Amino acid sequence: MLRVEELRKATTDMTAPELLRCLLVQEFPDGCAVTSALRARSVVVLHMIAEIDLATPVIFCHAPYIFPESVEYRARIVRQLGLTDVRDPAQDETEILPQDQGHTEGILSDASGGGTIHSTVNLNKSLAGFNCWISAAYHRPYGDDPTPRLIEEGRLLRVDPLMGWTQKDVHAYMAERDLPHHPRIAVPTYHY
Repeated sequence: MLRVEELRKATTDMTAPELLRCLLVQEFPDGCAVTSALRARSVVVLHMIAEIDLATPVIFCHAPYIFPESVEYRARIVRQLGLTDVRDPAQDETEILPQDQGHTEGILSDASGGGTIHSTVNLNKSLAGFNCWISAAYHRPYGDDPTPRLIEEGRLLRVDPLMGWTQKDVHAYMAERDLPHHPRIAVPTYHY
């Protein structure tokens, strides 16, 4: 994908909403999918996407067991944002398609007895019909990540729209837009 460098240069100074609008409307209309979790950063990206195109496919990535609070929270977010194309990953996603590579999201989830479970969600079938993958599952810690916002991953352009955002940035965005936090996640207190 020779266009990755061109797109990187063209979008370097764009804000996250500007980048998403560029990808969804100009560069890849009907060719983008979003992977999401239920973390604050994921909800921020979903809000930005909803303001651009409510029909953008959203694939929710989660561990095999989902707490009832998470099911309710997901329904609340989908309803509040008005998302119209919400999916779960397809079954048996481990087969890598020809001319491509494996696509996965790493997942961290709470165990019912305490602790954290690390798992991987394969997305090869779910992403098969798309050219641009907006990766917003965000199960890694906040911090500086040297990876560019746009990278080539097999035949896909993989995008991290919130690269460089801090936890405070995310919570300020959510507070300004009255976006609810997941009931199982402690929300830090900031004074704005």
